[in-house]
Amino acid sequence: MAGKDNSSETLAKGLGILDMFGDDDVGCTLSQISRRTGINKTSVYRYVNTFCELGFLKRDDRTGLYRLGVRMLALAHSILEKSELERAVKIQVDAAHERHGLHVDVGILSGDSIYLIYRRESQDTKAFRSFSYGSELYYLAAGKAAMAFMDPTGLHGLVDRLELKPKTDKTIVSRQELLADLRGAVERGYARNREEFVPGLIAIGAPLFSLRTGKVVGGVSFDSSTDRYSMEEFEGRFAGSLVELAKKISAVVSW
Repeated sequence: MAGKDNSSETLAKGLGILDMFGDDDVGCTLSQISRRTGINKTSVYRYVNTFCELGFLKRDDRTGLYRLGVRMLALAHSILEKSELERAVKIQVDAAHERHGLHVDVGILSGDSIYLIYRRESQDTKAFRSFSYGSELYYLAAGKAAMAFMDPTGLHGLVDRLELKPKTDKTIVSRQELLADLRGAVERGYARNREEFVPGLIAIGAPLFSLRTGKVVGGVSFDSSTDRYSMEEFEGRFAGSLVELAKKISAVVSW
């Protein structure tokens, strides 16, 4: 039903369920969806059945897990293809990729997550799983870069809300260690990711700002395999170029 502010609570709940999916694409059970969204299991069942019928979700009959369906993936692809923002970012990212031969990701903040809007892969990173839809910020270079340059109140509120789970044995799962790592990112002007998302994958990330408001709106990262560079070599060669690219993309995303 629509509330006093003319918003639909029913629609919001349904979109909240869809918002859970993506990232690792490991799938969710009805119980997991109910627990994470706070919606009772009977209502969750009705929502996911409707989404499955419409093609936005699919159910694995063998495991009972729900995942994103073909219609959702096609919709996301269509949006990106038609997005003026994506086209403008693409020009800057493709130029950087051609110059350095690196994997480049650009993500925009929404809520407590970062959403990929453009990616250019390199040969040495194609074997790795990369972030995509609604990934949490703390285990990604682009995400940590965005966190580091948030206002202190917003940052501490976000850190308090995070459920810090290890993606690898190098993921930072201590709030105090994470805040210390973010302070270091501010001092350097960019964030580091030392195999915190995927073993063998390192990255550096720089923040994207709205030039109109001065607020951080996302992040851009360079990624590499540890077979190609050590963390120190990677930073030394490319940190300056990454920060310059972030400035150019900030000018694009500001409008």
